[in-house]
Amino acid sequence: MAELRCADDSVLGVHPVPVRDRDGVPYEVTLRLTRDGMPFGEVGERCGYFLAASAARLRRAVGGFPDSSVEAGVRAWARDVAVDPDATWASLSRYLPRDRELFAFRSRDPDDLTAVGELRVRLEVVRHWSGGFGSDPGTWDLQHCAVVEAWGTGGTGVRAAVGVPELLAFLEQLMQEFADVGACYDPSDDASVLRRPVG
Repeated sequence: MAELRCADDSVLGVHPVPVRDRDGVPYEVTLRLTRDGMPFGEVGERCGYFLAASAARLRRAVGGFPDSSVEAGVRAWARDVAVDPDATWASLSRYLPRDRELFAFRSRDPDDLTAVGELRVRLEVVRHWSGGFGSDPGTWDLQHCAVVEAWGTGGTGVRAAVGVPELLAFLEQLMQEFADVGACYDPSDDASVLRRPVG
């Protein structure tokens, strides 16, 4: 089971449950959530394909954080055209989407309340100012992190903030568990859309 340590020191576990066709062959998954080993909720009906594609995109992007971020690109362009990078970023960043969710899954039963069972991951950039003493003008240190939030059937929520490499390791563990329950995805396809499950 893929697990994350949460801010309240509890352990959020995510376990794939196979979705089978009429012949009993697994072709997709639903996610069963646990908190400290106890049932917490079920979310993300048929979400494995989407998670596999998210993991592939994140895998390709990890090597570029933070140098290939949008902010770094805007600042590099501003330097090339002899414009103040800080002023350029300040004026253009308001046009970026504010909701940086990587994915969000909810419970899917028709009679479920909207707040029953949820798993959401969003990417954030934490900025810290460093330097600025004496002749040092100072710089912004950028740290990319993922915020994982889960809500259980009882209305209780947990939250974990992890680095992007830890999030990728978590997703890779889920991909292995998908394969273990028979819902395999082809990780060798480098296109933005992965192939449907094989096997």
